[in-house]
Amino acid sequence: MGVLNTTIHESLKLLSIDGCSGFGASISRFSAWRYKASDQRARSNWRRLRPAEADDATVDAAMRCLWRSVSRTMCEFSVLDRLWDADRIEVAGVEHMDATRDAGKPILVACVHLGNWETIPVVGIRMGHPGSGIYWPLENRFDTRIAVKARERYGAILFPGAGSGAMRAAIDALTSRKGPFVVFVDECIDDYVYAPAFGRSLRPDGNMAYVARLAVMTGAEIIPAYCVRLGDRARFKVTFLPPVALVRERSQAALMTNIAAINGVIEPIVREHLDQWYYTLDFEFED
Repeated sequence: MGVLNTTIHESLKLLSIDGCSGFGASISRFSAWRYKASDQRARSNWRRLRPAEADDATVDAAMRCLWRSVSRTMCEFSVLDRLWDADRIEVAGVEHMDATRDAGKPILVACVHLGNWETIPVVGIRMGHPGSGIYWPLENRFDTRIAVKARERYGAILFPGAGSGAMRAAIDALTSRKGPFVVFVDECIDDYVYAPAFGRSLRPDGNMAYVARLAVMTGAEIIPAYCVRLGDRARFKVTFLPPVALVRERSQAALMTNIAAINGVIEPIVREHLDQWYYTLDFEFED
């Protein structure tokens, strides 16, 4: 599968942006059939989180949108480095990044996997905020190589998320003002999606806790960011939000308060764009 995916990835690089993204949309029709458990889980999540839109027709439409967006995003790895120059990305709220930098404060960008989430660091780099971030190695080493090389083509600097090295790299980047440090706070590890909570108990671990601790340790501001796909096409809008208000104390109570504050910002955004959230396919409630 790794060799096959690498071959497809390299072939898609030869296509236009629309051709590459459109190929992803065209093959998405097989996704629900191939990943039946994920499709059923996503349908259940939609009905639970969007109960006013739980009729069969609306759910079917949402699932088509979800699968097409996810499949487009996977294929768009091949053209990530071309999206900005092709004027495919709108930006809102970058003034929050500028103001925080100009105030001399480190920046932690807290992202979620919406739309084509890979456009967020692209925008940061192209708008004068080059930085670094962490990534989680995938199960297939070929797929990890594809993702890392695609990010390196547009200038990303990345550190593996596993182990203590990621924490050291983050602290160094933030305290030395080497630009923003990017962390996706809705990570999925061992089949558990850590955030948003959506009514589950908040946990003192995972990436929301990671960025909350980092912010207090380094004096950094947490700026949430997300991407939405504009229609069924390869066009996007990346939004940076104002810094999250934090309790600047090193205590367990302060940590949980800060985690709740971060969750309070990202949860309604993900709920609103549930048909573009990658982890709609993996999220499970604790019934």
